[in-house]
Amino acid sequence: MNNKIIFIFFLLFISCKTNKQIETPPNLAFLDTHIPNIKIGERIFNQSCITCHLYGTAGATILTDKKSWQQLLNNKKKEEIYLNVFNGFIGKGPMPKKGACTNCSDTDLLDAIEYILFMNDLSINH
Repeated sequence: MNNKIIFIFFLLFISCKTNKQIETPPNLAFLDTHIPNIKIGERIFNQSCITCHLYGTAGATILTDKKSWQQLLNNKKKEEIYLNVFNGFIGKGPMPKKGACTNCSDTDLLDAIEYILFMNDLSINH
């Protein structure tokens, strides 16, 4: 099997397993108080998110698809967006738990989300 097929199966396995083990961060209040650090968000993106979101691997929304990111912000509250990244989910494609950044803190994940949105002149705090 080639590496892309193996990677897609890996993402599907992680996502399916993750959906059965839903966690909630102890307190989502930081979503309203955290000041995004775009430099940290960029580092996290380049460490984990880039694998799928740079070119749309496995159906992921492409980094620079402003229309899709705007639609996401219009249709979901920031808590739901954050929890989808935190817990993983199956949408257009599989999102692994914590975007496959298992060592990321809650604020690291939020910074990565804000980095993606920042690249499209958007913010989760719209």
